[in-house]
Amino acid sequence: MKKYSSKSEKVYKILREEIIQRKFPPGERLVERDLIKKFGISKTPIREAIIRLKKDGLVEGSLRQSASVIRISRKDVVEIYDLREILEGLAAKYAAEEITSEKAEKLRLIIRLSENCLKENNFKEYSRFDLKFRNSIGIISENKRLYQMMQSLRYQIRILMATSITLLGRGMKESLSEHKKIVETIINQNSDLAEKMAKEHVRKTKEVVLDWFDRAQW
Repeated sequence: MKKYSSKSEKVYKILREEIIQRKFPPGERLVERDLIKKFGISKTPIREAIIRLKKDGLVEGSLRQSASVIRISRKDVVEIYDLREILEGLAAKYAAEEITSEKAEKLRLIIRLSENCLKENNFKEYSRFDLKFRNSIGIISENKRLYQMMQSLRYQIRILMATSITLLGRGMKESLSEHKKIVETIINQNSDLAEKMAKEHVRKTKEVVLDWFDRAQW
């Protein structure tokens, strides 16, 4: 049984994952009385959880004013990926300047574990290591403000990532191949090339997601 530090923390984490996994679809209202019944708790921790979800960019409005799951528009997609391109490019550049043998081994381990996911066609686990890959590069960059900015987008990125990895022509194999090349340039301390390749990686994903978005009208 998973333990939580508080009732509010429990509600927050469960709702966050359910929104990311689209168990609560975009635009769906989060009704206070329904959530109270669902979790069997009072309204205060429910409201505290909603406030945190709003800060994460996953919920808009408030329970008193009809809170609902965020709808990600085409403009949102463009803004998120444009920011990712800049932030992750800089992170790769700085990581190449700060890399050590110990840090390099951590990146290699993520690649090996990702390869196992590819062999087993385990999308869920691959998604986890994809996030770990980006987070690790952000940490290795030794730039706290840059890492904090990357983290501010993490949950909206997770929603879109679930789309990009499973799209035709943009699966785990291609994603992992690009990750390997980025890691290689970082380990070789080629900072300019690392930045360029990280940007290209995000740009390619953006193109596919936008193409899908235009056709599917998510």
